[in-house]
Amino acid sequence: MVGYSTQPGPSTPSPGLDQTYQAHSPATLGNSWMDARNLRHGSTATGGVGLLRLAGADLGRKGVLRFSATGEFFSTSDFPVQGATNTRTGGTFAVGYVPLDFLDLSLSYTASTNTNTRSSPNLIQALGDVTLGARATKQWLPGLWAGADVRVMTFSGVGSNQIAFGFSPRAVATYDARSLSPMLPLRLHANLGLLLDGTGSLVDAGRLNAAEEYALGINRYARLGVGFGLEVPLPVVTPFLEYGLTSPLGVPDGQLVAPDGSLVPVGSVAPQTLGLGLKVTAVQNLTFTAAAELGLTRMVGRGVQPVPPFNLVLGASFNVDPALQASGTRVIERVVVREPTPVEQTTPTPVRTETTQVAQVPQPTQAPQSTQPTQPTQVVQPTQVAQVPQPTQAPQSIQVIEAPQQAPQMVMALAVTSKRKPVPATLIFFGGPTPRQVKYSKADAASHQIQLPAGRYVVEVTAPGFLAQTRTVEAADGASLKLSFDLVPEPKQRQVKRENDKLELLQPVRFADGKAVLLPDSHALLAQVMDLMVRNGIQRVRIEGHTDNQGDKTANLNLSKERARAVADYLIKAGLDPSRIESDGFGDSRPVAPNMTPKGRELNRRVDFVILDR
Repeated sequence: MVGYSTQPGPSTPSPGLDQTYQAHSPATLGNSWMDARNLRHGSTATGGVGLLRLAGADLGRKGVLRFSATGEFFSTSDFPVQGATNTRTGGTFAVGYVPLDFLDLSLSYTASTNTNTRSSPNLIQALGDVTLGARATKQWLPGLWAGADVRVMTFSGVGSNQIAFGFSPRAVATYDARSLSPMLPLRLHANLGLLLDGTGSLVDAGRLNAAEEYALGINRYARLGVGFGLEVPLPVVTPFLEYGLTSPLGVPDGQLVAPDGSLVPVGSVAPQTLGLGLKVTAVQNLTFTAAAELGLTRMVGRGVQPVPPFNLVLGASFNVDPALQASGTRVIERVVVREPTPVEQTTPTPVRTETTQVAQVPQPTQAPQSTQPTQPTQVVQPTQVAQVPQPTQAPQSIQVIEAPQQAPQMVMALAVTSKRKPVPATLIFFGGPTPRQVKYSKADAASHQIQLPAGRYVVEVTAPGFLAQTRTVEAADGASLKLSFDLVPEPKQRQVKRENDKLELLQPVRFADGKAVLLPDSHALLAQVMDLMVRNGIQRVRIEGHTDNQGDKTANLNLSKERARAVADYLIKAGLDPSRIESDGFGDSRPVAPNMTPKGRELNRRVDFVILDR
């Protein structure tokens, strides 16, 4: 569907309409392996967009609220000291929100229980750890996002100390290889930052052994953390891999004390983990995560949190857009009329009451006996009379039946073809008394007539395996109008996709050198732009032109405006309603790459499509 209803208050389905919620995180079941909709922006174990532990810089759609619940478990022997058996269970509840295109806010709560045969007591609980995070990022190049993430942490107290604080600033980056080609559904993530926490002040150093330090999450040194990850967005599942390393800082002489009292180099105890997992995205808005984390570091040093040999993680994340769930629920309306049929008259026929004077010469009391009786003389006004009054009655009211007035009609002859061959298609007519949808079989597509009330209509046509088209038509009462669509087959590799509030072009719109003249090889690309607008219900876009910094700035600014206008004019000529397009140019003022290299200047010479109204 292409039109949206955002009326306040409860939504009441209209007769004959199929109303469907438009999911911002649609189910991936049945998608092709290159479909851009396979990507699911899920929440990490501590909130915010990303993988399991790794933060992502691509924040996804603005306004989305993400809830997540994550559980962890492992049980192993000889950890963290020889001869000990350790079992740990943990859980984290998190919520994240993207209030702005560049900002992600998150809040998480963590609790854990740890049982170890060498700790006293054997069961130690760590309850009430809270993390508050804020992440600001920006898309710097096609497919590349980068920014900063800051987390403030509180840790539950032990003994007389009630609470400890932590602070972690990080640089985050995400690169989507699909910006190079849809054949590469691969996304890379990287994090680098510091971890500072005050857990070492919660208890005296001499009071805890290694098993107790692990159970309470005690760290006595600041750490430098680095992480790398990749994910492969596929239908139904998204496999991912992530690696993390935290290196303690400020360790005296670079050595730590092992549980047995020996000294070990700090590099040999720096925690390293490798995570392997799957995100299941077959259900709309709901993501299930299953992962196993492997500890790559075997040695233990006092004052640094060790990593277990393995850790099992199960989680679920639910995405919701409050704007779509509240009074302004976005609804898809589809008129389920398969063939246009005459509108049945359901209102009563209008009745007009008039008073008509009827003059009549009365008959004698006894008619004379003759073969030809005398006829009464009548004088009647030129009005259809439903009843003739008796001679002695006074003037009275009578009913005059008026014929119903029909709305002005037009006849439209339709044809949907591709290379002169009929194509079965679905046409939607917006305008007139109500929208209407008509499905044509292959037999009807070559030539078919439909009767509609006269007026202005936006017609959209879709067909499986072909790019969608749109056209605006207007006809007066009694007119006959011919409307034909010649559809273009879908390309094997799509070069246009929707990314947040923009249409991302995987190849540039090309112009003649130094001119605002579209080259013919860009026509197919713009046909995909129109298809995406029709199929995604995008109501308005702004076309923005940009140049590199070579030459005169004023000339570059004018050229960018003219090129944006040339693209808009082409789409309007192809059938897009002019009210759905605006254009502007910015010259060389908004580069996406350095202008120092030919490649950078090529990236800056571009046309962007910004979504204004969905």
